[in-house]
Amino acid sequence: MPLMTTSRGPAHWLETNAVPGAPTVVLIHGLGGDAGFWAAELPALAAHYHVLAVDLRGSGRTPGGPAPFSTEDLALDVLAILDQAGIDSAHVVGFSMGGTVAQAIAVAAPERLRSLVLAATFASTSTQARLFLQAVGAVYGSGGSPAQVYALVLPWLFSDGFLSSHAAAPYLDYQEDPNDQQTCADWLRLLQAMLAFDGRADLPRIATPTLVISGDEDRLAPLDGAHTLVAGLPHATLSVVPGGHLMNVESPRRFIDVLTTFFAGVDAAVELRPANPA
Repeated sequence: MPLMTTSRGPAHWLETNAVPGAPTVVLIHGLGGDAGFWAAELPALAAHYHVLAVDLRGSGRTPGGPAPFSTEDLALDVLAILDQAGIDSAHVVGFSMGGTVAQAIAVAAPERLRSLVLAATFASTSTQARLFLQAVGAVYGSGGSPAQVYALVLPWLFSDGFLSSHAAAPYLDYQEDPNDQQTCADWLRLLQAMLAFDGRADLPRIATPTLVISGDEDRLAPLDGAHTLVAGLPHATLSVVPGGHLMNVESPRRFIDVLTTFFAGVDAAVELRPANPA
């Protein structure tokens, strides 16, 4: 999908429509990621769904800008992408920072959500993660390279067992992505938007069927934060997946199975719902 102009400005997203008429799944990446974060999920979900993976503002191929912005601004950006793509409602999946954006979408436009999935995320950043990310931001903002930032963040992304395994080899070194046009200033503005977000008071307003997914060894979005989400949301369930913050990388089949099982249950309930009387 080329860069498109929405009502909010230029935006890039990936879209697959292998199943005409199927429900839509919208995938929202985390800090430092882009639509390519969903490389495993896109083909798996496209077998049954119309899938759209966005590049948030200042991420991937979507340009940033000179002014600060909020998580709520990012939510409006995603809604503008849905408008441009002609999508009335969707299963919305947010990962880490993307989960805060997904919460803001659910508050701003609940009618646009078929369901909500909050993966490796939180209603507000934990104190431990906040202190760590602020320190990383200080390093990056003082001239640190993306490779240096990745080396600092890497131990927080995966479980110790995964990092000690052969499976971790492709992730141990920073790999430059030619499709990623994110600047240091873009990253820092996204970080500030995420750290400023506190959605705890809004959780009771989100009546959308919700699945919260947490890695059992996640240090950036600890399980306590997942329990806070489930306790505050009226219609939420929790699924714990083996792994650290990127449990979708450590346990990809389990993560995808959890998603598709949840979507199938929601879609079946929608199909069984009686039509409004004329």
